[in-house]
Amino acid sequence: MQQNLRLRNWKDKVLLAFSALMIVCCPTAALADPPAGNWQLKFSDDFNGSGLDTGKWTPCFYWAPNGCTNGGAGDLQWFSPNNVSVGGGILRLRAERKPSNGLNYTSGMIASHDKFAFQYGYVEFRAKVPKGNGFWPTLWLLSQNKNWPPEIDVAEFVGSNTNNVHMTIHYKNGSGAHESSSGWWGGIDFSGGYHTYGLLWEADKLVWYVDGVERRRYTNSGNIPDEAMYVTATLALGKAWTNSPPDNSTPLPNNLEIDHIKVWQRN
Repeated sequence: MQQNLRLRNWKDKVLLAFSALMIVCCPTAALADPPAGNWQLKFSDDFNGSGLDTGKWTPCFYWAPNGCTNGGAGDLQWFSPNNVSVGGGILRLRAERKPSNGLNYTSGMIASHDKFAFQYGYVEFRAKVPKGNGFWPTLWLLSQNKNWPPEIDVAEFVGSNTNNVHMTIHYKNGSGAHESSSGWWGGIDFSGGYHTYGLLWEADKLVWYVDGVERRRYTNSGNIPDEAMYVTATLALGKAWTNSPPDNSTPLPNNLEIDHIKVWQRN
């Protein structure tokens, strides 16, 4: 009896130590779930194949072939299908110093326009972002009706400061002019590993989650999109809203790595 008790205590100590190690070393090991409720998975890609699933994704914006960049936002890269790869259960959007179509850089993106769009639900990305001046990785939603705004940025990063994740809604005000509401959360270096970024989108609220924990809430229902939106992931290069374009210190080539993208809707 005493020997068995000692054995159990030893096992308990090992399990406790292992759990502590997982918390310290691997804070993103557990995947997030949708908030409480009755949900049905509507869209999912775990990137377990050997190439991009073109039944779900297009590696360019809908205004291709002349729109494989977003010049209006100050992008410095051309998006190319050659910079999109899948392997080992990971999607990689690769940025590199490779001139194309008059731009100095080439990178990768995916969008589900004309293939999958949804109105209201919970969308989740699990991703690892690159660190360095000029990187501008964004996980976002855009209008299937090809209007702008609206736009919802589930997670947006400035490569020169990957300790903050930015969460933004873009909308038209009563006069039809563009406005936005943005917030950020930080405290860790998001380039250090994979993290889960989620958005609950309902008619009366937007709620942003990081690793399953609510980090921002927006409740002005008059500005919340009420139309179908598609899923987009981009690794742009540019100044973004800072004065930090790519320079000689920027570690290129580099990747935005995505482990999965999922969308649920309430039953």
